[in-house]
Amino acid sequence: MTERSAQSDSELHVRQAFLSQAAYCDQLGSPFTATLCRTLGQGLERSSAIEEEIFAWRGDPGPHADSVPLRVAGALHYLVRAGRAAELAQLYPPHALPDPARLLAAARRLLREDAAFVHEFLRHPPQTNEIGRSAALIAGWLEIAARTRQPLHLFELGASAGLNLIAERYAYRFGEVSWIAARDGREGARAEPAALTLKCGWTGASPAVQAPLSVRSRRGCDRHPLNVADPAQRERLMAYVWADQTERLARLEAAIVAMRANSVSIVRADAADWIESVLPPSAQPGVTRVVFHSVFWSYLDRTSQERIAKCLTAVGATASGDAPLAWLRFELGTKDEPASLGLTLWPGGADERLARAHPHGAWVRWER
Repeated sequence: MTERSAQSDSELHVRQAFLSQAAYCDQLGSPFTATLCRTLGQGLERSSAIEEEIFAWRGDPGPHADSVPLRVAGALHYLVRAGRAAELAQLYPPHALPDPARLLAAARRLLREDAAFVHEFLRHPPQTNEIGRSAALIAGWLEIAARTRQPLHLFELGASAGLNLIAERYAYRFGEVSWIAARDGREGARAEPAALTLKCGWTGASPAVQAPLSVRSRRGCDRHPLNVADPAQRERLMAYVWADQTERLARLEAAIVAMRANSVSIVRADAADWIESVLPPSAQPGVTRVVFHSVFWSYLDRTSQERIAKCLTAVGATASGDAPLAWLRFELGTKDEPASLGLTLWPGGADERLARAHPHGAWVRWER
């Protein structure tokens, strides 16, 4: 293959990645970000160094791999939020959907003018830490607590800023059913109001809201953890929320406030290395170890997936009724399927699907 044809293939793959991401944004209720991705996918050119860098992306630029469109959209949103993109800001929400030609011209100008910033921003993978997923995750934690009747030791893979690692600090409205963590074992008692209330459409049997959920400890890892006490890292996290989804932005801000009040340290580490080193092969009786992750698995290479699964299976083989191990995973389905909440609980080790859900937690269909 000639260099020219290789570059053409790369450009084609990048353009297709933008169009695929636009389709996902349409499905997930972000018409502005869909318009932005579609416009960039059709209109970017190789007339500047930063556009050339985008088109020459090494690796898979698609939504389930390197997510180049989200990196570009995140960089633009960051600059808009920072007040460094006056022209583009006039085309962003809360303004009406812009004319694609004006949007393309303003976005390309900004990419050229702030090329150094965009270049640095593109180096790092998207970090969304979507708080809405806590609605499905907490239902999983409650299910595990209902079955084991024990406190939980939490281990999160791909924890980002750790905002889903503190899921029990939020209140929930599951359709007509509410849940808020008890304090000191007293049902309904709490020292202060929850940081935020997450509401989701719920169908199927109610989650195990009467379960005695108690988190004994929590740990997390990420290759690129974000510290929300750092304004720049905090803004990076905010920038990856789609600009027209104001409810998501508001709940992320509230979760960040909760994290800053009671911070959790997230270790910078490869997930397979980390879980192999920190997951105790045998645990103290009376505590359930819970390894969990959300929209994380598809970003791993097969070797890492196999190592993590092998580690959990080996530790699970030593689990007992007094020292169980749970593997909870909220992961995307195929193109036309919703996300899925899966659970493997040892001893036993049977795989179960607890629920189907919207990728951002807007609704959950419980299947237990």
